[in-house]
Amino acid sequence: MELLAHLLTADPASPRLTVYNETTGARLDFSAQTLDNWASKVGNMLLEELDLEEGSTILIDLPVSWQAATIVLGALAAGVDWRVGGAADGTDVVFTSPAQFTDYQSLEGVDVVLVTDDPFGRGVVESGDELPAGAIDFGPTVRFYGDQFFHPAPAPALPDVVAATGGPDRVLSTGWHDAASLQSAVLEPLAAGGSAVIVAGMFDAARLDEIAAAEKVTGRL
Repeated sequence: MELLAHLLTADPASPRLTVYNETTGARLDFSAQTLDNWASKVGNMLLEELDLEEGSTILIDLPVSWQAATIVLGALAAGVDWRVGGAADGTDVVFTSPAQFTDYQSLEGVDVVLVTDDPFGRGVVESGDELPAGAIDFGPTVRFYGDQFFHPAPAPALPDVVAATGGPDRVLSTGWHDAASLQSAVLEPLAAGGSAVIVAGMFDAARLDEIAAAEKVTGRL
């Protein structure tokens, strides 16, 4: 898949996305190869499971997490428009947390995909909860799809759709609150050939300095 080809060619194994959740204590690394696999799975799910096409729109109403980042990469691969937060008007699919399902369950013609905060991507049922009627369980559904992106139209290269404003830095941030800040925190560093370190659930300056030193970051948002 072309989306992350520049990263796969340069170094497929080094961390390109590192996500800390200070609330749960989780820390996860994702290499270019792993991100490519997830983008392929999500892209295939969007096109095959959810019957989306170019011009369709998904709404992502999720906490800062690796799941949200990989859903965006999958949307880019599939040529699907994406938004972070805001009104659901004109949306074909909503990705949200189980706790927020009631906010979207009454929308007509909109699929609601529930994404847990499990650090390993387990679904609603796998986490011991009950899947509400009419909802789609993201974890087990997306894992059904292959690590290779199969679609007649090739995925675009990330540097062609996201303007990289800096060099190949390792950029630290405390996440995002909308599409623009997600692009700055995750997509732009990746497009530039760099990597992103995201710290969710905590805004203590001393702890951020500690993480910055440990992760050898070269830029901060």
